[in-house]
Amino acid sequence: MIINKYTKTIVVFLLLLSMNVVFAASNRSVEFFASNNTKVIDLQTAFNRLKGNEQSELQNSMIDVMQVNHVEQGKFEDILGTYQMSNDKKITADNTEHFITSPYQDLSDEKIFSLAKELAIKLNQDSVAVFIQDNSSLSDVTVSFTSQHPRINDVVNMIHDKLPEQYNKAFSIHLTKKSDDFNNAVVDKLEWLGSTIDLDIIKQAFPAEKIDSRNGKFYLVYQDGRIERL
Repeated sequence: MIINKYTKTIVVFLLLLSMNVVFAASNRSVEFFASNNTKVIDLQTAFNRLKGNEQSELQNSMIDVMQVNHVEQGKFEDILGTYQMSNDKKITADNTEHFITSPYQDLSDEKIFSLAKELAIKLNQDSVAVFIQDNSSLSDVTVSFTSQHPRINDVVNMIHDKLPEQYNKAFSIHLTKKSDDFNNAVVDKLEWLGSTIDLDIIKQAFPAEKIDSRNGKFYLVYQDGRIERL
């Protein structure tokens, strides 16, 4: 076969294209949401834990698990959370550590769920939440407050007054970095995860704010290895 410059160009193009396809397939971040709280607490107690030694201990414990399992350096974020406990269905606040893996390390679903199970056991948690971004269905909606600077209690009141009851049971509160006191802490973002979110309802409730959404799958992984998609 005679190879000319045009043939070479096509070969190089196809090689680069195949490399990009492989890279794109593995270029995904995985997000873990975990806590080290073991009882029902209110938001102010969760805030105090978020600002105290409990949160540092939580992050160090998660780092230990990730390092032992050779997970590359990711990104941590401290957030307030609320969720409904699986055993007695009570609603509790939580100090939550949000860990986002590097998009350049391809983790299989088996490895992701194994990590979540190990975290649940190490932290003595009912479960650890996992978000895997993909093209499936809407599973993450975030409200960024751009028209106002609400406090924690303001946001909780908004959720109760503006949204159906199901939105009160589990949500995440992202605070500004200057938040040092519970009563004066400013909320930057409000977030819901799961496949039952109705984007239109949230847009109607917060018409003046910036709304972002992502597709993916959201799971709870329990200590016994049970996996529940929400």
